[in-house]
Amino acid sequence: EPPRFLKYKFEQGIKPHHALCCLLLSEYEKDEAREKARWKSTAPSWIYILSCGRLHRQLNNPAEFIRDQFNRVAHVIPANVVTPNLLRKKIRNRGLPVPNYFLDPEDDKQFPPHIALLVILQDGEKESGKFYNIFYYAAFSLFAIVALLLRVVLEVIGGAGAIWGGAEVFTLRRGDNAEMWRWISVAIGILCFLRFVTLNAPQIEDEGDILGPAGPWSLRLPVRLRAVCDHPFHYFVRALPPSSPSKKHD
Repeated sequence: EPPRFLKYKFEQGIKPHHALCCLLLSEYEKDEAREKARWKSTAPSWIYILSCGRLHRQLNNPAEFIRDQFNRVAHVIPANVVTPNLLRKKIRNRGLPVPNYFLDPEDDKQFPPHIALLVILQDGEKESGKFYNIFYYAAFSLFAIVALLLRVVLEVIGGAGAIWGGAEVFTLRRGDNAEMWRWISVAIGILCFLRFVTLNAPQIEDEGDILGPAGPWSLRLPVRLRAVCDHPFHYFVRALPPSSPSKKHD
């Protein structure tokens, strides 16, 4: 028999976002062990130190990301059952970002709440242990590093090389002006690098947009691989600091 959050209302089913709220609130209030582990994970890392406090360790487990989004708004979640529209309104009225799984179904960034609920349930049953496997993480890290290097070659070195080679194709570069075209290629390469940094540097606004369970770190392997190719640097770092126990009582 399917769980109640997968049933219709006439079958005495409950809304998936209601079940998700109950499950995450129970973890939020009672699971002290998870809270301590999460608080320890906020200790300064080498990423935080090298970036002068601007970047933080990325959350690559969808269940971690779901909890992280919820912990930022948990203190405004009403204890009584409310409609999704009212829930979103309460969160926005406090100036907080609405978690992807609480967004309107018509929103392209929405992550179905029943899927988010299944992700949390599977994580509770240790079925998402592969995300913590050192070989799994090493394989994806290597894939992300290669993808990042390829993007540098294509978008930065390729831009400079295109100017150098294009000048020769159109007979603009000759022996007497080769040095000038070399410096022009270097200048274009610098502009390409600045563009690369602008497009790939993590921003706080990325959260819930290109990141999270509705973005790169999908549960499906093909989508996950394609997303890491699109945002390889984001696989390692994020701009938004992790949620902390001190924020739970705001």
